[in-house]
Amino acid sequence: MDSNKEEKWYKFWEENGFFRANPKSPSPPYGLLVPPPNLTGDLHLGHAMQHSILDAIARFKRMQGFDVLLLPGVDHAGIQFEGTFDKCLAKEGLSKQKLGRDEWLKKAWQFKEEVYNSVSSTWRFMGLSADWEREVFTLEEKVQKATFEEFKTFWEQDLLYKGAYIVQWCPKCGSAIEDIEMEYEERKEKLYFVRYKVSGVGGYITVATARPETIPADVAIAIYPNHPEFSKFYGKQAENPITHNEIPIIQDERVDKNFGTGALKITPGHDLLDYAIGKENNLRILQVIGKDGRIVEDTQIIGGLKVDEARAKIVTYLAEKGHILVEETKDYIHSVPVCERCKTTVEPLISEEWFIKMKPLAQRGLKKIKKVNFVPKTFLKIISLWIKEIHDWSISRSLWWGHRIPVWYCQKCNPNHLVGKDKDMMVSMDEPGKTCQSCSQKHWIQDEQVLDTWFSSGLWPLSTLGWPSDTKEVKKYYPWSFEISAPEIKFLWIARMIMLGLWFADDIPFKNMFFHGMLRDLQGRKFSKSLGNGIDPNELRNQWGTDATRMALYTYSIPGRDGRASKQTMDERAKNFRNFGTKLINIARFIVDLAPQDARHLDNNSSIENKMNHPDDQAILGKLKKTIKQVTSNLDSFQLHLATDSLYEFIWHQFADKYIESTKNRRAEAQPVLEYVFKTSLELLHPFMPFITEELWQRLPHTGKSIMLANWPSAT
Repeated sequence: MDSNKEEKWYKFWEENGFFRANPKSPSPPYGLLVPPPNLTGDLHLGHAMQHSILDAIARFKRMQGFDVLLLPGVDHAGIQFEGTFDKCLAKEGLSKQKLGRDEWLKKAWQFKEEVYNSVSSTWRFMGLSADWEREVFTLEEKVQKATFEEFKTFWEQDLLYKGAYIVQWCPKCGSAIEDIEMEYEERKEKLYFVRYKVSGVGGYITVATARPETIPADVAIAIYPNHPEFSKFYGKQAENPITHNEIPIIQDERVDKNFGTGALKITPGHDLLDYAIGKENNLRILQVIGKDGRIVEDTQIIGGLKVDEARAKIVTYLAEKGHILVEETKDYIHSVPVCERCKTTVEPLISEEWFIKMKPLAQRGLKKIKKVNFVPKTFLKIISLWIKEIHDWSISRSLWWGHRIPVWYCQKCNPNHLVGKDKDMMVSMDEPGKTCQSCSQKHWIQDEQVLDTWFSSGLWPLSTLGWPSDTKEVKKYYPWSFEISAPEIKFLWIARMIMLGLWFADDIPFKNMFFHGMLRDLQGRKFSKSLGNGIDPNELRNQWGTDATRMALYTYSIPGRDGRASKQTMDERAKNFRNFGTKLINIARFIVDLAPQDARHLDNNSSIENKMNHPDDQAILGKLKKTIKQVTSNLDSFQLHLATDSLYEFIWHQFADKYIESTKNRRAEAQPVLEYVFKTSLELLHPFMPFITEELWQRLPHTGKSIMLANWPSAT
């Protein structure tokens, strides 16, 4: 179907309010929450599949008589948006430093409106029948109110704290990130064997390391217990070959016997294991790599250099001094963590951040997580295991775009911004109206950081409905009936929504959690701009039509199973379903345009089986009844690929190829069955191919204003 007809029908549906939910309706609710696309992101093939699945379920449930709320939203995407916006500013010779926070935010909101206005119409693509009047943006006032209530509650429950801890830091994004926001790249690097002189007894202890640039921050050497060569040095002191400070030699069971020499240099400021070992042994924490990804200026020999430059320079220095034997250096292939957004190497380092104690939330989540119907069911175990082993959540980000942390410090009495209920600080949405208890004045200054994007989106099932207010939407639509996601954000988003929903509403956030597989290229790689292997769904729609593109995507919608696609394979599948659409048009032409003048027409659908006695009529009506049962069952279990297979087989082969051909010699007699079977087939097909089914259904005898309002076909 051409784009003009698609636009006509979409406008018809919207103008008639067919997409709108009605909290006052006596009809049972069915809520579907659209995963909010990033503000700056182009809609890709994954979005197209998500929207197609969501829309099929929503249209199916409307026809079954449910009050359907398909709620759309847009995510502010803190790190991604800020990075994109800062690049735009740089082209104008501007920066955050030059503008200052207030002016930067003013321009950021203007940029947000420009981006939103240019892409918002495309979010309606794939025929998504969402209640657009309820669209939510993650930084709007309603969401902010919920997010600050979330923060305030955690503070009052003593589940929030602020402290300097080791975090995963992205130098390019300029912010802490979570472990689950990292990817790993296999890299071939050098493994250096560095000799540390043992003080007082003579001899050396040799350590293998791929990061000699962090040696200036070494504060100990750890060996595994009963090391056959180095146990004699336990309790002694070694000399740091760069700073010449003496550092202790300790024992720890966590040292890997099979790596290097079985001795580990301990750098608590730049490694998570070292941090844990250092904390238990009361070791100092030194920092040699700054948040900008460079060596801190006052570091001997390598101050101010980039990490790679520093590594090369320090290796040369250590080799000259006899601390590295070049002939012992080995090639070393290992996994290096990178930021999933910008692919920059992540640096573990010490940063002062806000954290939530997650154990209480995890315990409550694990008790009730089985109430969620995971599709596929394997995700119940996967997510449960992650929640069971969860660590505290770092919720602060060193950004300006986001919900600014609602904590205020008295600049006069608390200049170091110390946190605690006995400190001169307040948790408040706006600048506190009260005076400081210590100085009786108002010298308040707000915390500089913003909240992690996932902190607000984790509350998405509640905030979109108006929580913490006890709204009619919360009462009717929470918990949501259906949520959908790619597996890659199962921990970042899905697990957190479950824990937060149970914590704040004492109920799971959604009854059904559908994980679709990832669409990858033919080599199994993720689609990405850098690889140039992406497929633009709008190109497919322009070439083959939305209905055909949707049907092609349903063939990849097997729950939890990744699919491999290329532009060629998508074209082949979409072309096949374009041809299927042409077949539907030809069927309609035969039944409607070429109907005999003396033919009886469809009047009472419910009794048609009793009126038609020809064996061919009875056979096709029996096959139709079987198809209704199959499609209904497949949709109820979210097996959309099977539902579309059944419809394709029935309409093309059973109805068109066999039954229609058999009626040509008794056309007038068969007309009611032709109309009934085709009309019912269109209604079954409507959730999947909404545009062409509306177009053709309107040409058949029918009651009601739209196929969207038709009753779902019954097999009884």
